[in-house]
Amino acid sequence: MPKARPFLWSEPSGISRYAIAVLSVATAIVVADLLTRWLHTEPIASAMLCAVIFAAWFGFGPGLLAIALSLLAFHYYLVPPSNSFALKQNLFAVGVSELPRLALFLITSLFINFISAAQRSAKEAALQAEAKAARAEREIRLLTDTIPALVWRALPDGAMEYFNQRWLAYTGLTLEQARGWGFLDAYHPDDRTAVRNFTFVSTPALPSANDLTTEARLRGADGTYRWFLRRAMALRDDAGNIIRWYGTSIDIEDRKRAEEALHAARAELAHVTRLTTLGEVGASIAHEVNQPLASVVAHAEACLRWLDRETPELDEARNAAQSIVKDGKRAGEVIRRVRALANKTDTQKAPLDLNDVVHEVIALVQRELASRRVSLRTELAPVLPVVLADRVQMQQVMINLVINGIEAMEGVTDRPRVLVIRSSQDDADQVSIAVKDSGVGIAAEDADRLFGAFVTTKSNGMGMGLSICRRIIQAHGGRIWFEPNPSGGAAFRFTLPVHRAEAS
Repeated sequence: MPKARPFLWSEPSGISRYAIAVLSVATAIVVADLLTRWLHTEPIASAMLCAVIFAAWFGFGPGLLAIALSLLAFHYYLVPPSNSFALKQNLFAVGVSELPRLALFLITSLFINFISAAQRSAKEAALQAEAKAARAEREIRLLTDTIPALVWRALPDGAMEYFNQRWLAYTGLTLEQARGWGFLDAYHPDDRTAVRNFTFVSTPALPSANDLTTEARLRGADGTYRWFLRRAMALRDDAGNIIRWYGTSIDIEDRKRAEEALHAARAELAHVTRLTTLGEVGASIAHEVNQPLASVVAHAEACLRWLDRETPELDEARNAAQSIVKDGKRAGEVIRRVRALANKTDTQKAPLDLNDVVHEVIALVQRELASRRVSLRTELAPVLPVVLADRVQMQQVMINLVINGIEAMEGVTDRPRVLVIRSSQDDADQVSIAVKDSGVGIAAEDADRLFGAFVTTKSNGMGMGLSICRRIIQAHGGRIWFEPNPSGGAAFRFTLPVHRAEAS
């Protein structure tokens, strides 16, 4: 059975409103006449005033008509001869006692008509505004339900008051459950504090509080969490106070996974590059390890000879044993540096003197320098401020630049092959390292793309060394670039910011 529709008040037409004014005055006359006969009173003025009030509610015009008709009623009943429309000497020739009452009635009626008309206009405006607001609200809801994003609206303190249908369908919560701070239950426990402290500001706000973003994991109706980018915009009044927050939550789970995969690929590529670098300096590493091992064997044999004498030479044997310990530690240090370079380890930044890194790299490439007949010259600043950096990654950058410089001089026969490593403090906030060679240089067409991935000038190069170097340096807040060497060859420079320890 269909439900009965509620009674709806329909606004009367213009003619109907004037008809109501006439009917109200006629009714008032009838009621006044009956009361006069039954109660022997003269309530004509009160009855006419009620008619004017009633008619005035339907508009200013009907109110004026009711006033005019009421004046005719007064003329009929009060102006002698009474109860007659006969022509009188003066249309308003009422008795002295009736004149004040007539004037008071006219003034009161006009005032009531103006007030009623104003109230009606205000009510009509309010009803129109309310209807317009309701229509706008329906349109906004319809619009937000079609947007491929989760849309919400919050009070100045961040408490939610509205979610679009997509948000409710995704989380499985009802609007009643999600309103206020109930929506936090849909977020991952580790992210709820960050979402609640979303820097919502209810005071005259800072410019930075107009557009806020954060990332958090939102639980779906199936119980799985996905990453969403949550963004809010502030609506303010003329004084700058926040009235509402309007925001969206966009699914970025696929982007997050892609970023993680890219990070893993980069880490794996950096590891492969380190291993490739190790292969290039393998001969030098073997030389560095063989030297202390050969020395260990020689000193051990000497120690045995000193002990095998008829009168053992304990002091000499002790010196030989100490040399064995020293050379063993030296070999162990070389192996430690090689293992650190080869292992896949997370970045571990610590205060670091880049001069120390230069010395460590020189120890690893000595054999390579000798086999390629390259002279090494160091121009290191006596004292360098420390930088906050990962030692292994800095070694990787330095080895790449040094090996590139050595290989760039392989075909040089008309001038000395000299590799220069220079360290300096460019200004109060930057430490600089430069690696210069006297090789064949770099063609102009290659200079602009040197640090791109898979770009190489070597016949057997991977094209990743300089790209990874740039990524490492940028991750440490620095920059790396190429400069042509005026005397021939190329120079690569990188800078890192000086580490300023926080005051305790």
